[in-house]
Formats: sequence, structure tokens, C-alpha cells
Amino acid sequence: MAVVARLLVALALGATALLAACTQAPAPGDPALAPPAVPVVFVPGVTGSILRDRESGEVVWGSGRNLIAPRDGGYALAFPVAPPLGWEPRLEAGGVLEEIRLGPVRQPVYGPLLEALEAHGYRRGDLAAPRPGETLFGFAYDWRRSNVDTARDLLARLEALRRARGEDRLYVDLVCQSNGTHVCRYLVRHGGRSLDEAEAGAGPPGSIAVRNLVLVAGSSGGALRILRELDRGRRYLPAPVGRRMLQEVLFTFRALFEDLPHDPGGRFLDPHGRPLEVDLYDPGAWIERGWSVFAPLAARRLAAAGRDDLFGTAEERRVYLARALADSRRLQRLLARDPEGFVPPCPHLLGDGYLPTPERAVLERVAPGWRTLYSGDRRVERSSYLRALASAPGDGHATLASQLTLSPRERAALAGEPFLIQGGHFELILDPAIHRRVFEALQTPSC
Repeated sequence: MAVVARLLVALALGATALLAACTQAPAPGDPALAPPAVPVVFVPGVTGSILRDRESGEVVWGSGRNLIAPRDGGYALAFPVAPPLGWEPRLEAGGVLEEIRLGPVRQPVYGPLLEALEAHGYRRGDLAAPRPGETLFGFAYDWRRSNVDTARDLLARLEALRRARGEDRLYVDLVCQSNGTHVCRYLVRHGGRSLDEAEAGAGPPGSIAVRNLVLVAGSSGGALRILRELDRGRRYLPAPVGRRMLQEVLFTFRALFEDLPHDPGGRFLDPHGRPLEVDLYDPGAWIERGWSVFAPLAARRLAAAGRDDLFGTAEERRVYLARALADSRRLQRLLARDPEGFVPPCPHLLGDGYLPTPERAVLERVAPGWRTLYSGDRRVERSSYLRALASAPGDGHATLASQLTLSPRERAALAGEPFLIQGGHFELILDPAIHRRVFEALQTPSC
């Protein structure tokens, strides 16, 4: 009953936000209803796209049932850490997640934002098969993969949109939420280039011109909360009803590593609040501290499961981790710098800087290894000193400092002050005030 009550409260809040967005939409005849000339593409965050089985069409992620079943620890979503040559993923993106239904209960996700933009004159289209005159698109992607791969796919879709519109150069606005900020910021710098090509200085093609870059609840500087999830797994509903994604499953999602804190210095404390020098991007630190698949319980579970096809051997897991961490650092450094000739689009920052957000973790030696404690854990919360050190103002996922992280040229191009309201990382996108601010940002002709 507690789960149903929680879902009903969420539904009520979502419905209220949607009603407010509708009642504040422009009236017929309002100039804002004139069809926008520049199309907008919405890029969601991790878990924000539906995933389907290519052969059966079954929704493996994106339905209310997926939050409860199957009781597989999320193994159906795991990406192989050492895929064989020629391997193709079984799952594919099936659309942006607009709402989740669980029986009679509906929880809005991204639908209210898209509907609010439609009310302002945007015309919904399908980015997989765009047609002239369509100006509002959701970009669905496989959020388990690297953001570099996702940026390449987004560029291909934008090129298809350009051809459908019959334009030599496509001007487009991007609205990017959470992990989508990494995808969008990489795309405007390097298009669909590989890390090697980007490091060599290759930029995006001249056929795509991003005009406005609207970042909603972004984590441009990464988030320590990601380490907690990689270390402990994630639940979407309270136990024992909610399905759990085990840490070994999240370990296979490359995009999560790319959302680890980009500035790893000073992230760890001892139980007395004294700083500990631990390199978050050193694979040895993960093995020594027993994080994620290297925790004794996870290692025993993997040995019993016998799923080397997904999680590899112990050595393959170490190799995978080393590469995931190294590539993440490469991506983060590319996002922090301004390539030669880079002219950024107009950045607009929309977020929340009012909620306690994980900033540091406490490492405690417990025989035979270590225990890692995070903001919100009872041991940390009982000490006002540790609690203050372990958290910082933010949206519950990314600190305010992370949300405001931009390169020097992006900061110089900022279109006004950041717009901050209290709402939380996952709930912010439902707020009518955010919908209005997104629409206002899209009216910016140039920085």
C-alpha cells in the first residue's frame, strides 16, 4: 500500500504540473503560436528512453511493470563488458519516455514538457523519419552506451532532419536534460567524432548549427551520486516491491562512468572528516575499496551466476574498468576545453541549487576491507560535521557547482543568469516554470 500511495502522490503532483502548464499556455491568436522556424530536439537523461527487444518488440525498459519485474537484478539490461567480435545489441531505443503507467496510475516523465512546447506552436515529429514542417523532436537513445556513441547517433539524426527540410545547413535548438548535457556539449564541439579524432582537433560538420543549448538539471561537472549507484545499485520503488538494478548491471553502463565527478580531488574523507587522497579514476582504488563488482558480495554473486557472457572474467572486468575510467577522463577533458575555432551556441542553465546533494564519501576501514558511506547514510547523518562535509547545495543528484560547470567560451556566451528553482533533479522537468523558461530560451536568436 505504501508503494501505491507513493505512486498516487507522484501522479497527483505530475497532473498538477501538467494542468498548470496547460492553463498557462498561450491563447489562440497569441503571436507565440506562430510556427517556430527553428526546430528543437529534446535529449533526455539516463533511463529516459524506452528500450525494446529488436526481435520480439517487448518493452524491456520504460513501462511500469519494468519497475517491478522481472526479478532479475536488471540482468536483462546488462551490456556485455567484453562483447565478441561482430556482436550486436539485442535492445534498441523505442522512443522518449513520456510517462510511466502502473495499473491505473500514470506518472508523467517528459510528456508535460513536450506538450507545453506543442502548446507554444511547435509541431511534433519523429526524428527517425522527419518530415518538412515538423519542429519538435525527442531523441531516444540507448543510454547504456558511451555518450560519444550517442552523440554520433544524434548527429546522424540531425543530418536526416536537415535533408528532410531540404536545407544546406540546419539551424537547430537542443534541450538537454541530466546526462543529455554530456551528449549535447560533446556534439557541439566534435559532432560524431571518436575520442581520438576529437583529441586531434576534429570539430563538428558545418552542416549542423546549434543555436540554443538549453541545459536542464545538467550534471556538466559530474555527480558523486553515480559512484554510490555503481557501488550499491539502484532501486526505483521501495523494497520489497521495487525491482533492483544490481551494481554489476550498472557497472556495464558506460554512460554512468562519464557522469562521475569530473574534478575528483578532495572527494573522500576518513570517519573523522579528514581528507583522504584517493584517485577516483585509478582502477586499483576500486578494487582495493571493493566498489561495485569488486565488492565481496557482488563477486560471489557473479561467480554463482556464471554469466561470463555479460560480465566477463575477473580479468576482463578489470580491463573494462580501466578503459571505462580512462575514456571518461578523456571525454571530460574534451568537454572542459574550447577547441580551436569553437564558437559555442547560446547556453541556458536551468536547475536547482537548494537541496543537499552528495559531494564527498567517507571511507572507513573494516576488516577485511573498506566500507564507503555517502550523504544520507545513517552514520553520516548522525554527525552534523560529517553531514556538512559530505553534501553541498544542488538538485539531489548534481551539485550546483556541477550544474554550472562550463568551458571558458561557454561561460562567456551564457544567455543570462542561471534559472534556479527548488524541484529536485528528477522532478524539475515537470515544473511549469521550467517549461516557460525553456520556451523563453528557445526565442533567443543569438548570444
